[in-house]
Amino acid sequence: MFSAGAAVGNVQPYFLTQAEVDLDRSAPLEQQPGLQEITGQALQVADVLADFIGEATQAVDIAIYDFRLLGGALTDKIVGAARDAAGRGVAVRLAYDKVQESTDAVTLKAFTDAGGDPAPVGTQRFIEATALPSLVQVRPIEEEAIDPGHQIMHQKYLVRDPGTPDAAVLMGSANFTTDAWGIQDNNVLVITSAPDLAAAYEQDFDDLWSTQRLTRTGTGDIGSVQIGGAGVAYSFAPGEGRATEDALAEIIASAATSIRVASMVISSGKILQVLADQISAGRDLAGVYDGPEMHGIVGDWQKSGGTSSAQHLALWQTIAPHLTAKQSIPFTATGPHNFMHNKAVVADGTIATGSFNFSTNATRNAENMLRISSADLATQYSAYIDGLVHRYGTAAIPR
Repeated sequence: MFSAGAAVGNVQPYFLTQAEVDLDRSAPLEQQPGLQEITGQALQVADVLADFIGEATQAVDIAIYDFRLLGGALTDKIVGAARDAAGRGVAVRLAYDKVQESTDAVTLKAFTDAGGDPAPVGTQRFIEATALPSLVQVRPIEEEAIDPGHQIMHQKYLVRDPGTPDAAVLMGSANFTTDAWGIQDNNVLVITSAPDLAAAYEQDFDDLWSTQRLTRTGTGDIGSVQIGGAGVAYSFAPGEGRATEDALAEIIASAATSIRVASMVISSGKILQVLADQISAGRDLAGVYDGPEMHGIVGDWQKSGGTSSAQHLALWQTIAPHLTAKQSIPFTATGPHNFMHNKAVVADGTIATGSFNFSTNATRNAENMLRISSADLATQYSAYIDGLVHRYGTAAIPR
């Protein structure tokens, strides 16, 4: 289901829930029996992106981890919007994670180690197949070994007409894929007339674009602005990755009444600790996570036998009974990808959302997160998360 929330000043939220279809876990997306419903929902999201690009007068910068759409109307909608914008003189730039340029369809990333989302490679192949006009500039961003593990360009945002009073940002948790828009659970925000916020996103984009690497991007790119009467704090990883994790923990710790969580995984020790502390304090905690993805992390903790893993596991066993697991189809390269993909928290009247997974290693990826103080927006996000909890069942048993 795709739904447009009620705009709060200059902030327009959109909420995505898996389309009401039965999925065949052994069949690729293009062979799913409910493909018409899936692509129909995806087209609604494509309309939002196409409209955002279509309103550009000077520039559109796109930073996206995973960009792969099924052919036909869906691809035509997005590629057509980029082509039309470039044709009328708008400068269009597209940056994506370099590993996605691979042409090996079965090569997979070490997702858990990278603190990122499962995704088969293929963005480069998609870009080449869609024949974007030469006026659309495209650059892959190098992954880098930042001990421990490897890091990814995990952003999902667009910046429109930076440097003008009409500058706008589109951001959230959704990649640009048919799965993300049709069978995953995601949220997207379109924030208009926000030149100061757009400048922060443009600084991050320029860092990525000019260096084509992750190291030090986002450094110093942290702050807060007022948008339509709402306080909006922003930060970018890896440069401000630790500060982003700290800010998320502080938001949760500050809640005096209720907390709602929608996160694919929760493996950050800081986040686990503050959630457990808030349970001990009697706060109303509920939410949803992805069962198979979190199950893999719990299994790693159990196998490790180390002190840190044991502490994480104990905290998770306290938290998990308060949350609901979406029992998505375990990831394969060719099957449907319907995991619960949000990265959002509601703490009383504040929401936090973006590309930032609730994992320590996300602090070393290229990521972004917003913290917005708005009771109206918090109410909408809370209702959305409660709806996911209702849809995906009763509280999970720790595994």
